[in-house]
Amino acid sequence: MRVVSPACRSLALRPLVFFLVCLSLLAAGCAWQPPVTDFAVPPPAVAAAAARFPQPEAPFTEPAEDAFHAQPHAAELQATPPGTVMRYRPIAPEAYYFFGVNARAWQVVYRSNDTNGQPQASVATLLVPDDPAPRLLSYQVAYDALTRRCAPSYEILSGSMVEHMLMDKALRRGWIVVLPDYEGPQTQFLAGRNSGQGVLDGIRAARAFLPAAWVDDDTPVALWGYSGGAFASLWAAEIAADYAPEIPIVGVAAGGPPADLASSAEHIDGGLFAGLYFAAVVGLSRAYDTIDTQALLNADGREMFDDVSDSCVGQELAWVKDPLLSGYAFDDMRDYTTVDNLLTVPAIQQVIAENRLGQRGFDAPLYYYHAFFDELTPRADARDLARRYCELGVAVDFRYALGEHISAALTRASSAVRYLDARFAGKTPASDCENLRGD
Repeated sequence: MRVVSPACRSLALRPLVFFLVCLSLLAAGCAWQPPVTDFAVPPPAVAAAAARFPQPEAPFTEPAEDAFHAQPHAAELQATPPGTVMRYRPIAPEAYYFFGVNARAWQVVYRSNDTNGQPQASVATLLVPDDPAPRLLSYQVAYDALTRRCAPSYEILSGSMVEHMLMDKALRRGWIVVLPDYEGPQTQFLAGRNSGQGVLDGIRAARAFLPAAWVDDDTPVALWGYSGGAFASLWAAEIAADYAPEIPIVGVAAGGPPADLASSAEHIDGGLFAGLYFAAVVGLSRAYDTIDTQALLNADGREMFDDVSDSCVGQELAWVKDPLLSGYAFDDMRDYTTVDNLLTVPAIQQVIAENRLGQRGFDAPLYYYHAFFDELTPRADARDLARRYCELGVAVDFRYALGEHISAALTRASSAVRYLDARFAGKTPASDCENLRGD
């Protein structure tokens, strides 16, 4: 086992985090905007049964202790259809540091389902620009979290959401944006069905909550996300026809998803992003009781499990201790397990198979972009996933981005927005499927 001091790893990554944040601001071409303050008037279409909560004020209560986030009674959840708004409140959205969010905003608690089909309540944040166009974008933040302190609904209150720089491109075009806490109240990181249902029910909630003058049944919907957010977006697209066929999804933009969970685990094990492998084990164990972590983890592994269980990738920005990126960078999974290779365990293999992308096609066209030098997912895996979607009948516009995982999120963001804008306009999408099949 390579021993690297956690303190040294943390110090080494702090300049990296600061640099990436600064780079994101420059790449997004953001200028300071005063935040819209006319957010306190609830839209007229809110359901009469939904409970109105007051606007939260700083210092903000963490989700685990916030009554707004509390799960409704089981009987009430069971009797409520998915996508129903159960609570709502106006909020004053806050972007990272001094950048304002130029939108009115509300948060809604809505009914959804978890991995096993059990009812649960999730939270979504709705952002409405000054002059909204009849366009609805569900933006899936890559919050890669095992604690709700890093959920989008809390980040946009506390001012730790860096990805606002990307979604701001949509708000500037007049699109209404919904940000779902798609991992759900149990933060089931990388549980695909749970995430996809959270996205689709968040869209249902937005359509039910917002007035018809802004969003109606015919308003076109698009999905966009990067990395973990792309994983959730693609899962939503794959299950939409069965789970929420009434949602008119016209386009999907997905960048840098974990195209093959097993391959990504092997790729990052022992490297800078090794902590994500550990996080995936924790997140998936919350969704699947077939993963016997007590038997699979040794004493160090059980300590790691407890440590990671209150973590997320954006911790340096969300003020959560022991960041995943620095806390376990360059560690090997086998040093924490009772087996030589966790990926050979049948229960693990079954869970990975169930959460594999590219098992179902969808009608909406896809803009799929991936960093050529991605550190999390090999570029060959990305191309294979694009090819699988083509074989399933999806029109795929596939692009490599020069650079690595984080820079590709920035350099391809404008292209993703232009792609979705063309889909909203009803233009015929380009497809690389002929070339992909010929490879």
